[in-house]
Order: sequence, then structure tokens, then C-alpha cells
Amino acid sequence: MASHAAHTDSNAPAERTMLSGKGSMLFGIASALAVIGLGAAVGLGAMQGDHFRRFLFSYLTGYAYFLSIALGALFFVLIQHLTKAAWSVTVRRIAEGLTATLPFLALLSIPIIASVWMQDASLYRWALPENATGAEQNERTVAPADAGRAPLKFDRSHAEQSASGHADGESAGPEKTGEEESSTPPRSLDELTLKKRAFLNPTSFTIGVVVYFLSWCLMARKFRRESILQDGDSDIIHTQRLQVIAGPCVVLLGITLTFAAFHMLMSLDPHWYSTIFGGYYFAGCAMSVFAAMIVITFALQHFGYLGRSVTIEHYHDLGKFQFAFVFFWGYIAFSQFMLLWYASIPETVEWLLRRGATTVDKDMNGWTNVSLALLVGQLLIPFAALISRHVKRKPAVLMVGAVWILVFHYVDIYWIVMPEMRQGFGFSLIDVAALVGIGGVFLAVFAKALGSHALRPMADPRLSEGLALVNM
Repeated sequence: MASHAAHTDSNAPAERTMLSGKGSMLFGIASALAVIGLGAAVGLGAMQGDHFRRFLFSYLTGYAYFLSIALGALFFVLIQHLTKAAWSVTVRRIAEGLTATLPFLALLSIPIIASVWMQDASLYRWALPENATGAEQNERTVAPADAGRAPLKFDRSHAEQSASGHADGESAGPEKTGEEESSTPPRSLDELTLKKRAFLNPTSFTIGVVVYFLSWCLMARKFRRESILQDGDSDIIHTQRLQVIAGPCVVLLGITLTFAAFHMLMSLDPHWYSTIFGGYYFAGCAMSVFAAMIVITFALQHFGYLGRSVTIEHYHDLGKFQFAFVFFWGYIAFSQFMLLWYASIPETVEWLLRRGATTVDKDMNGWTNVSLALLVGQLLIPFAALISRHVKRKPAVLMVGAVWILVFHYVDIYWIVMPEMRQGFGFSLIDVAALVGIGGVFLAVFAKALGSHALRPMADPRLSEGLALVNM
């Protein structure tokens, strides 16, 4: 609970609200990281000799990670205007700066779209010509909970074989190693994938990505532009306009984010489906953006900015939202796991087994440790730490926790993407290079956006109320 007491100190020195030269310096450093990281990722990808398959999986992992932060920031901006929130005014410009990265993330989606149009299934198993069918089906070894069940192919008889507890058809053959899976994409489309061809095809994928980013970029530009214009003319009409359109924009964001998660991440395995996967990705978006805002705000104050605009009270509120979405992520993650495991549908259970989410010894692999690490590192530890009021009112401690959450959010995205390429866990230099390269672009654009205007809204009608925030 928060109250607002209108009090200001007229004798206090003016605070620093413009990055000036430091913004340009940060832009230069980030740009260098982008060039080095992306260059190294492409070079290492070429050395793999797998037609850039390893590069594409590493690239998608880093891309989905930073996209989640930008989409989380857009959600934050929209929801603050929708609820007419005053507490967040002084930190809202940081989120607006993060949304400015969306047009450049749209450009960074080109390698992903190109991989689909190459139709070689290097990244997405469904990305093959529609006539790529035949006796040689896309074989995926399944290690079901029933120890007496033989490995299965994904064909029409799959469900019947699973229900009977044994495989009457031909065995899928010996299990492939991580390296074999890494270098051998599927060569044909199976019947189940063909049935989803109306949604999973290059044209639908490309149109979807264009529509998603067009809607996100237009929303981000509108809300940031009106906020900046208000700095100049102090007209309340800007706030009123944004309040009117915030509701429909939240609905649009929810729909497009869900389908984007389906297209870019869930379709890595065209057999698997989860109706709440969009909610799972959204939970990561929201959780990561509050962590990012805590880290950025703390860094700005460390270098002497926003000293009076952001107080312990604002950190407290950011910490409360961080705690709420950590819990929400845990709720969605457990719900998805429990429902899929209980239903025991072959296509959905196999997705869990591939990630080591099992108690059957022979089905465990390197991903089992990652699954347990996510349970402990992204849910239990942050939940136990953030439940305390004292932690949320200690900016340095809260910042360390936010960095922890950002690290484990990347682990979460890695856990979603990489098992589709290889069975065993294996983190490599190309993953680091792709993360640094995309992160460099993300940070450079953010630094440019943040450095070109004031670090907080200067004429928002709720600014005085936000400055006087007091948590009860």
C-alpha cells in the first residue's frame, strides 16, 4: 500500500536528468560489443560445418531473451497508463527507452525469417518444402515413462502404440547423440506436421512476424512520442490520449505476444503444443523487465542521475512487482508441467522428457540439472528473498537479486530452445557470442534512446504525486 504526501524541498539542488556525453560513450561501447559479438557468432557458426544450424539456435536463444525484455517494457508502459498509476512516472522513461529497441529487434529477425525461407529445417523442423514427404520420416527418439515401451516414431500409430504400452511398429532406431542431432536436421515432413501446415509455413510465419512487430513498434512509438512531446508543451492532452488507447493496446499486445511465442518458440517442435505457452513467455517478459529496470535505475543513480526522482519507495514498488511475477511465472510453469504430464499425450510428454523433466533414471540427461536449476534459481530462491519487505527496501540487495533473475531468465530461454537441437546439455562460445552481439545492439539502441531525452517525464500531470510516493 502506498500513500502520497505532497512535499518538495525548494532548496535542494537540481538533479541530473540528462545523460549527455555518457549516453554517447555507452552507445559506442555497446556498438563495439554488437559488431564483435555478431561477427564472432557468424564466424564460429561457419566453422561448425552444419550450414549455420548451431548459429541459428544460439541466435534465436539470445534474440528471444532480449525480445522478452522489450515486450515486458511495452507491457509496463501500457499498464501504467491504463491504471493511471502515479508511482511509476519517475521510472517510466526507462521502460519507454527499452521499447525503442523494438524496431531494431524487428531487423534482427531477418536471419530467423531467412532460415525459414531456405526450407532446409535447420532451425524449424516444419520449414521444409510441402512435397518433402516419403518413407523417410522425421524420427525423434522418445523415452517415455513406461520402461517396457520401445522408442517410437511420430506417425499416425504413435498414440495407439503409447496407449497399448508397447510399440507394434518399427523401432525408431538407435538414439542419436547431441552432436548427431546438432548436425542432422530432419529431411522430410511427417503427417502430423503436414496437418499444421496452414499455420506453420514460410508465408504465414513471415506475415505473422511482420504483423507482430508492426503493432509493437507502432504502440511503442506512440506512447514514447506523446510522453516526450509533453516534456515540451506540458499539455495534459497527451496523457489523456494515452489513457484512452491503453486498454485496446493491452489486448492487442496480449494477442500478438501469444502468437509470436507460438510461432518463434513453440513451433520449434511442431508436434508439441501448450495452450498456455504464450502466458509462460509473457511471465518471463514481465519478470525480466522489472529486473532490468531495477538494474538500470540502480546504475543510473550510482553515476549520479535521478538522485531525487527515484527513492527507496520506488525500489520497494519495483520489488513488489518483481516478486509478483516471479510467483506468477512459477504458477504458469507448474500448471503447464502438471497438465502436460497428467494428460500423458505422447507429443507433449516427449517435449518434457527432452528437457529432462522426468523422474525416470534412464530418461534423465544433462537437461535434468537445468530443469532443477530453474526450479530453485528462478522460483524458490527469488521467492524466498523477495517476500521480505527489508530486501525490497535495500536497493543494492534488490539489484543483485535482479541480476540473478536476468541470468536465470536466459537459462529459461536456453532450456526452451536448445533441446530441440541436441539431447545433451552443452553451453558453448557461440552462445556467448550471439548473446553479446544481440545484447550489444539492444544496449546501443537503448543508450541512444535514453540519452536523447530527459531520464524521466518532466511535465507529466502525476509527477508530483510520484515524487512524493510513500509505502505504508
